[in-house]
Amino acid sequence: MKEKEKLWDILNLNENFKCADVDIAYSKIKNKTDEVKLAWKILRDEYYSEVYKKELDIKTVIKAGFILDDLELEDLNYYNLSLLTTPVSKLINFDEKENPVVLLSTGGFDPIHDGHIYMMEFAKETLEKNGYKVIGGYFSPSHPSYVSTKPYYKINAYQRLDLCQKYVKDSNWLMIDPWESIYVKTYINFTDVINRLELYLQKHVNPKIQVAYVFGGDNSEFMYCFESKGIGVCVEREGYSKQFNETKSKFKGKNNLFISNKSIVSTYSSRNIRQRQNYKYKEPEYSKEEGCYVIRNEGLIPFEKYKKYVEEQKLKKTQRSFIEGLITLFKQAFDNKLDIKTIDMKKQLEEAKKRLEKQKTISLDTYYRGTYDIQTSRLFDISDIQKKYISLIGRIGYESIEEQIEKIKDGNYILVDDDSATGKTIREVMSKLPERINIEKIELLADALKEKIFDIVDLRDFIIGVQNGGLVGKLPNHEIARAPYMLPYVCLKSRASISPSKEMEMSIKLWKMNKKFYQEIGGNISLKETDVGFKKLMNYIGFDDNTSLADICDWHINKLKQK
Repeated sequence: MKEKEKLWDILNLNENFKCADVDIAYSKIKNKTDEVKLAWKILRDEYYSEVYKKELDIKTVIKAGFILDDLELEDLNYYNLSLLTTPVSKLINFDEKENPVVLLSTGGFDPIHDGHIYMMEFAKETLEKNGYKVIGGYFSPSHPSYVSTKPYYKINAYQRLDLCQKYVKDSNWLMIDPWESIYVKTYINFTDVINRLELYLQKHVNPKIQVAYVFGGDNSEFMYCFESKGIGVCVEREGYSKQFNETKSKFKGKNNLFISNKSIVSTYSSRNIRQRQNYKYKEPEYSKEEGCYVIRNEGLIPFEKYKKYVEEQKLKKTQRSFIEGLITLFKQAFDNKLDIKTIDMKKQLEEAKKRLEKQKTISLDTYYRGTYDIQTSRLFDISDIQKKYISLIGRIGYESIEEQIEKIKDGNYILVDDDSATGKTIREVMSKLPERINIEKIELLADALKEKIFDIVDLRDFIIGVQNGGLVGKLPNHEIARAPYMLPYVCLKSRASISPSKEMEMSIKLWKMNKKFYQEIGGNISLKETDVGFKKLMNYIGFDDNTSLADICDWHINKLKQK
């Protein structure tokens, strides 16, 4: 760089440039040297450009945490704000709060520990004393291309995410944002994570939300970034008090918050935990003794709407091919150590009808018709770990569970359901039944298989757009939709027993299988012909009703492969 030449001169900009001008200026430069790329990366960042403008020193920018990432011009849409990757379920009363703030902390979290939790609690308390309304908080585990440079690197991004999600699952306000870790193709600056999360929450939750960045005293010089923009909260750590105090004396702005922390919490560190413990991730192990993995095949019932566009034989042939592909995927996912079996639902229902022909029944199953049916669904959060459901609701398009129960006459009944992993759904429905309705017995359709079952899934949940297919989930705007069993919407570990390390690979393959499915049946099925719940999800993302399902698959494949 020439003596006294400023970064904006390298990009042919004047000193009053705006960050929005930087990409355009960079695109016009033919000889993109390392010097040019560095200038582009610093000046396009809304935080680091302010640091540079004030200090006019690249070394200070680097001291403030800047790293030169590998993203190029063609990657500029990597924020993917329309792709629902970040859970929002624990954000507290965000519609009612003035000056809402969400906390964010980034790092390896290898492993996450109580010190990280307390750091966020301290930050929350301090911000609220300063007039902010904290409505939630996120940990964002770093991208593996950054963590893998560390000598302690042992577990992959998906395993780290899984451990982090387990750690905060019982918190009523802290969540894990997986975006940085598995939805971006390379390491990025923490300022990028702040900016993207803020834009995402403003788009999907509340346009007033600010993100406050929380970090430890070992990185106190990150505070340079928050002198002119944003909110920085630095929490003291043992061994770094001198650096912490020096930085604290330098930055006096109202959004530069420092928390002195002399408690035992300041001594917690991931390094110490790794050194003291045999820290590793245990991948699930499979064996045939655990039972068979069962796919319930509903036949053409979920495709009823498509029959006016596609001849039945073609639908049958294409569906059969999809099942074969799905069986192969599951075999690979379980390292060929589980038997994968299918249940013909039509035969299953016929056999159940014979067994229960003279009985009075109440059915919870989507397809078994009892004396009375309670159309119910478990409601989960979209794009979350989905270990437990939010509530039991009436199935989309039906009355509430209570209203359905009111129509059931007094008497003794057999309660029918397809299967029961924990029995929680059945117990909750039974708790809603009045004394006048007595359940004498519970009949599970899956029991007819007479084999030990490792897990059971429904075929329709893996095919986008079909009737009653997918997980019933709550969108960020609180509306109820249906999401296919694939990332980014559904956690395959929780809902289909897939190892976290294989979720992304399997999801991309499932989107590709869906694309092939809709191309083979004619390719002319559009969003308007799909299940109302799936249509609601895709409309929310931004697809119009005339978009072909093959194009929707393509969009998701391209987004997921950007990682």
